[in-house]
Amino acid sequence: MIITLTTVVLLAIGVLSLLLAFYGGVVSTEVTHDTSGNPEAAHRSEQKYYLLSAIGLVVLLARVASVPLFFWMLQSLVPFCPGAMCAYGVINVATPYSVIGLALKVTLPFAYGLWIVIENANRRHPLLPLSATLSRAFLWVLLPMVLIDSAVDIFLVAAVRPIYAPCCSSVYDVQPPFSPSAFLGTNVGIIIMALTIVLSLLIIVGQVLGDRFRFHPVVSVILSSATAVLYVFMLHDVYAPMVLGLPSHHCPFCLFQEYPDTALFTGFFWLGIASAIWCAVLARLWTIMSLPAENIAGILRSLRRLSSVMLLFSMVSVVSHLLVLV
Repeated sequence: MIITLTTVVLLAIGVLSLLLAFYGGVVSTEVTHDTSGNPEAAHRSEQKYYLLSAIGLVVLLARVASVPLFFWMLQSLVPFCPGAMCAYGVINVATPYSVIGLALKVTLPFAYGLWIVIENANRRHPLLPLSATLSRAFLWVLLPMVLIDSAVDIFLVAAVRPIYAPCCSSVYDVQPPFSPSAFLGTNVGIIIMALTIVLSLLIIVGQVLGDRFRFHPVVSVILSSATAVLYVFMLHDVYAPMVLGLPSHHCPFCLFQEYPDTALFTGFFWLGIASAIWCAVLARLWTIMSLPAENIAGILRSLRRLSSVMLLFSMVSVVSHLLVLV
């Protein structure tokens, strides 16, 4: 185990998340009990729900905050692993926990953020109509996610050793992953980049125009998900080698290391896509539940603004780097 500031903080967040998540699971079981016909029990259940919402907010925000810390930790450990040229070397050292952790850090915050958004919307309604549903979701969906996510962080920190790590070029220069152009021709990479930019701008238009031009929630989720997948392909297939000036090197970790702004704006892109999906899911859920739209109008407006601003900044960054290369 290599002890640094980032490993200690990530370890602390992991342990505290585990403890609070277990306590939140206990509280959620009390909220989901049947209280029909018992006003006193219903009042206690409502009070427990407020406690659960506070616990869930702290736990889930801590897990979201661990995402940038995770990548910062990988980068900070590069000098401690002989042979490592970027964060990919650290991932090699801590395999399989690092690979699992990387996948979890990219995917699970979508669920964390969605629960927070819906819980915030639920509080806007005087009858708290989704309290039982949110409590069950925390107990049966989010609690296992948090337990796995936190446990992987703990195992990852314990698994990192100052041992030799293969260079990223052994993978990204030979058979680079996520590179369709290696099989379909170099023009495919340019097409993927163009599609990513166009679809991102289309999402921005839909978010900015709001009520005057709004995608159906299902269409919005599909469009946002497709754009996210294209962005991953673009990042590996064409963006990294173009910006790095190394046509055969597709390593995104080298890209983030050499140009830290690309890591920041990739985070902005993720947040923009996530906000668009949260907005669509919340709007659809509220419609299905036949709840008053005015309760969530402010939340939807804030999510649309966040999504459009984050995606716009991200695309401006991509285009700016391309213009510098021209």
